[in-house]
Amino acid sequence: MDIRTILLGFLMYGSMTGYELKKIFEISFSFFSGLSYGSIYPALKGMEKDGLITMELKVQDGTPNRKVYTITEAGRAAFIEGLKVPVEFERQKHLLLTRLFFFSFLSPGERLGITETYLRSVEKMRQEVEAARPEIPPQADSYQRLCFEFGIRFLSDLAANITWLLETLRAEPASPEDPGRKPPEGA
Repeated sequence: MDIRTILLGFLMYGSMTGYELKKIFEISFSFFSGLSYGSIYPALKGMEKDGLITMELKVQDGTPNRKVYTITEAGRAAFIEGLKVPVEFERQKHLLLTRLFFFSFLSPGERLGITETYLRSVEKMRQEVEAARPEIPPQADSYQRLCFEFGIRFLSDLAANITWLLETLRAEPASPEDPGRKPPEGA
């Protein structure tokens, strides 16, 4: 889902400032979306230009003015249409799998080191997501909670697969020369 559709979705709940949108994006999507919240303000500007949202400047005494964004009817329609687009499996970059293909060029210790480091990073991400659980707003609906739980399960499953890989690598017989240093058959 692109940043515009995500922002429109947030605004379906009510008007928000750019800061509020950044905060909710950070809590809701930063763990499983490749989108950065640095793209929020350019997206808001473009959506305003396209008539999907309006922006009202709230003048405040003694504090910076606030830009409050509100979704328009055209924005609501665009959001619903974007939400209805069928979801297909998306190829992800799995850097470990790319390296695994060429592991025969590394020593057993190097293979284990790379895999252990990756497992630690996945576990750290899972722990960060778990730690964010108390930040789920009480008004979050069941689908928002399911999204969060799915993310935790995804990271747990990934960690289990990496653990299996580590066990497999540790069980490899020690050999002075790796037989895998030949090009794949047919290459």
